Amino acid sequence: MLKLIPLLLANLLLSTASSATDTDKGGDDWQQVAPPSYPLERKWVSSNEYPWRAIGRINLAGRGHCTGTLISENKVLTSAHCLWNKSTNRWFPAQYITFVAGSEKESYQAYANATSYQVADQFFPDRLSDPESIKHDWALLELAKPLGKQLGYLPLADSTQIIANKALIQTGYRADRAFVLTVEKNCWIAKTYDNLKVAQTSCHTISGDSGGPALIRNQDNWFLIGIHRGRTANNKSLIVTSESFRKNITGQ
Repeated sequence: MLKLIPLLLANLLLSTASSATDTDKGGDDWQQVAPPSYPLERKWVSSNEYPWRAIGRINLAGRGHCTGTLISENKVLTSAHCLWNKSTNRWFPAQYITFVAGSEKESYQAYANATSYQVADQFFPDRLSDPESIKHDWALLELAKPLGKQLGYLPLADSTQIIANKALIQTGYRADRAFVLTVEKNCWIAKTYDNLKVAQTSCHTISGDSGGPALIRNQDNWFLIGIHRGRTANNKSLIVTSESFRKNITGQ
């Protein structure tokens, strides 16, 4: 059972839908005009570079968006709650879901429609704050085209990387910068829960980040350590880690 303290659960807010250090784009200029709600740590990065081009917007038939990540040639990982249509109390049909890799303003690296998707068996959209539902808040889209063959994709981090104080990088298509990918590079894992299946980080997040990857870097190698699931009252990220979905994705 996930042992989140009651205060954290009470304050949990759900979001609605090669060289990292050298690809900032206009970050300093943006910070001069950023709204007060925008964490100064977040920087706009170039979406034509790996690994950023393997991250994209999941567009939901004009009814919102989330962030997703290529983890194989034709599969994209995101949050399950992103795919739930609260207006109809039904899952969005796969044919209305599009993944736009490397989306950046009017440009993009590639796109593909979803043909189907898998939602974790123990995720229940009517129990979003239930600890068991939290750790199962992930979904896997299957794409009509193998975009990862062209753009690359992110392998999953192993359990030895999911430790307190581990440095990580948070990314997403935030609501206040919904058409560019922004990144916070200097954050870390603050706490872990339920056999490493959920972690709280020091990263700042707001709406739109849901499903966005938390990444770690080992020299020139990148790994996906989890996906953004929600945020605490002080806008710190709560992630579902790779330990929650590894067996379903890799069989290991």
